[in-house]
Amino acid sequence: MLRTPTPRSTPRHRRPLTRGPLALLTAVIAAAWARPGRAQTQPSVPLAPAVTAAGRRPVPGPVYQIPEFTRAVDRGTRTRTGRPGAAYWVQHARYAIDARLDVGTNRVSGHERIVYLNESPDTLRRLAVYLRQNAFAAGNPRRQPAPITGGVTLGSVSADGEVIPPQSTRVAAVPITLVGAHPVHARSGYVVEGTVMWIPLPSPLLPHDSARLELSWSYSPPPSPSDGRQGREDHHLYFMGYWYPQVAVYDDVSGWVTDPYLLEAEFYMDPADYDVRVTVPHGWSVGATGTLENAREVLSPGARARLAEARRTGRVVHIVTPGPAAASAFSGRGPTATWHFTAAGVRDFAWGTSDQYVWDATRAVVATDSAGSAASGGGPRDTVDISSFYRISKPAAAWAIGGARFTRDAIEQLSAYLWAYPWPQMTSMEGVLESGGMEYPMMTLISPWADTLSLAGDVMHETGHMWFPMQVGSNETRYPWMDEGFTQFDVAQGMRVLYGEPRSGGRPNDSEEGQRQLYLGAALAGDDMQLMWPGDLYPQDLYFTMYYDKTAQVLAALRGVLGEAAFHRAFREYGRRWVGKHPYPYDFFDAIADVAGRDLSWFWTTWFYEPWPLAQAIASVDPQGDSTAITIEDRGLAPMPTPIAVSRADGTVQRLDVPVDVWLAGARRHVVRVPSTPRVVKVEIDPAGLFPDLERSSKVWQASP
Repeated sequence: MLRTPTPRSTPRHRRPLTRGPLALLTAVIAAAWARPGRAQTQPSVPLAPAVTAAGRRPVPGPVYQIPEFTRAVDRGTRTRTGRPGAAYWVQHARYAIDARLDVGTNRVSGHERIVYLNESPDTLRRLAVYLRQNAFAAGNPRRQPAPITGGVTLGSVSADGEVIPPQSTRVAAVPITLVGAHPVHARSGYVVEGTVMWIPLPSPLLPHDSARLELSWSYSPPPSPSDGRQGREDHHLYFMGYWYPQVAVYDDVSGWVTDPYLLEAEFYMDPADYDVRVTVPHGWSVGATGTLENAREVLSPGARARLAEARRTGRVVHIVTPGPAAASAFSGRGPTATWHFTAAGVRDFAWGTSDQYVWDATRAVVATDSAGSAASGGGPRDTVDISSFYRISKPAAAWAIGGARFTRDAIEQLSAYLWAYPWPQMTSMEGVLESGGMEYPMMTLISPWADTLSLAGDVMHETGHMWFPMQVGSNETRYPWMDEGFTQFDVAQGMRVLYGEPRSGGRPNDSEEGQRQLYLGAALAGDDMQLMWPGDLYPQDLYFTMYYDKTAQVLAALRGVLGEAAFHRAFREYGRRWVGKHPYPYDFFDAIADVAGRDLSWFWTTWFYEPWPLAQAIASVDPQGDSTAITIEDRGLAPMPTPIAVSRADGTVQRLDVPVDVWLAGARRHVVRVPSTPRVVKVEIDPAGLFPDLERSSKVWQASP
């Protein structure tokens, strides 16, 4: 999901840890070093001894891992190399859903059949099922205001052919749960606790066996604006996201993961197969996850021919245009039409529909090697169908220009940078949202945009989620940085290739430099925070800046530590190892270290477990006979390598590196000696801008004329 950053002028939440020495450090650096044209290399205001060269510096300890992860390693489902263990497993489900939209009553009703495959070694006596639309029911907890719709109305519920009634005693909603333990309830019936439903099974579900659920339900899509992820506009546009009962994740680390959905942190879902039929008014266009299986039944021969033309030529082709001519694009008669979609091995299913949509189509072409990864040259080529749905309106003007094209560009660029997009189609859809966008498998929902470059950035971000977390299925609720931060970093890589380094226009968060400035702005205000915090406990005013932009900058810094080639190889290898699986943060840490062949525990602790900013500075440059002493100070809290460029009067540049081990040993100062001739005219720390230092002017020294 791409959000519009919350204005930070009036923070609503603040952890005490971000005050005290850290705030003093950043505030003093900002005040003392921001003056243009300063001639000295040290701040005129003394820094607090606890956080400067006069005091001891903190040294990062070992990476902390939750005990549940250690037990998974002991059981052989995880490893210390960042690879899934030999005994790794992941649960799987098959969903068959028949849904109907009644635009007169703004109601979606459905009948759902689920086959749940227990791939675990455990015997399960109950299943946890999410009813996420209950976030809009009165009395349920949520982290932001939302319209009240009544939530999900359940009809019949059965398990393995046996009707399961509701438990007679109402159970109150539970608070946030950060462990995988599930409550024990009487076997008399199902229990709904906020957004989670517990269904007892008539008989225990043994390992490698399956259970069958059948449910009928209905709900009212919330009016826009609702939560920035789904909803409806009047009686003409609907987008159904997290709209059906879905079995929760049961994984090898935490067991049942049933954190309540509070409209803030996002989702954790198992891979599944979907067979979905949606019935809408006749003449309405439908876009969805998966492949349309009954095009002949819902689209006219002319519309199908135009789809084939888009796939054959790569041109952007209008498939449906609203208005009097729209009827000729659809086949069949009667008041409704049923669209049939299937998708295999995806973690969710979403769909949208409107009688006001333009439907544009084109194609993306992705080169792949034999392993299915993006190839740089002449390997096999895979064609991905691209669809874009938008309304003809002034707010959505950019969609008419670039909706389909930007979606195609994102698939091609991210396939080249990461690995090949694996599915047959990708759809982008406009509407419902006031800003930003939301991702679903093979599907994005994005707000109207009149600014083409901003729309391109949104499409790149939401499409980027097709890799993280749609393929690499991390837990977004507990570790938002594993999908939002990774995707934010990937956006900058794709946008730079297409549009170059931004000079004007667009948004700061679409480029590495912009992401850096957003993160440093928070750090200089004393608001740096740990990334290893659950999303629903995070200050809302810092959610975007830390999870998105700080993480993206941390990845850029990791690239600076490892080098471009080694980082790229390790980052892609991590993703490939965990496609279709559920990595935890420690799997990411271990995979990068394994591929890079380096102990990076200091880096993980510094940037993920601590709110430590980086602040290195040149304290002095002193000629001393035939050598020049360059004194480097580590004035911040984050230990990092210190690359140095020494420029001389004859135009030559000498490059040196102070290894991170110097700072890890507890030093605050380090002296580097270089020959005095030719005369040293300039010294700069990190001249390539690899690392997110709080204040760059303190990293440059120049000789007086």
